[in-house]
Amino acid sequence: MIVFNTFFKILKEYKGTVILYTVILLVFSIFNMQTSETSMSFAPEKPDIYIVNNDENAGLTNNLISYLKKNCHCVSLKNDEEKINDAIFYRDVNYVVYIPSHYREDVLAGKNPTIDIKTTGDYQASLAEMLLERYIKVQNIYVQNDNDEDQIIKNINTTLKTTTTVKIKSKIDTTSTAKATYYFNFASYSIMACII
Repeated sequence: MIVFNTFFKILKEYKGTVILYTVILLVFSIFNMQTSETSMSFAPEKPDIYIVNNDENAGLTNNLISYLKKNCHCVSLKNDEEKINDAIFYRDVNYVVYIPSHYREDVLAGKNPTIDIKTTGDYQASLAEMLLERYIKVQNIYVQNDNDEDQIIKNINTTLKTTTTVKIKSKIDTTSTAKATYYFNFASYSIMACII
């Protein structure tokens, strides 16, 4: 009990300092709450890719390249392995796609040609890899069922145009809880200043 009495005597003696700390930190916290951005919107990013085409630019090969260009940001580089490796190292490009020679002919013959890649291994490279795998899976399905290249391309493009919309509904008002979070995060400084 003696300790508490001493604490309150000291607190009473330095009442002005404690109030000053509290007021200043509350003003800063209110100012911080008003200037903080509470918008939580999603903006999709396209990965940076580079395409090395060793096949003729026609048919399925052209369709693959146009699909990748539509869904990714294509970077222009000099077709030199050292430049490509430097671009990957410096993160100028996230994903490099090497389309092999005779790719179109091999796909139409029912073979599954290997597309070589180089990647940075980050999330944008993973997104580019998902896009490429999606295209190849759809392409392989339609090649098994049809021999007409134009019809295969049409079916691939129709399938890949299909999208879904996702709506997230929340019963919690996140704008008010975000402001309270800022307040309580910043109020800890004033409380610690008062205790010290």
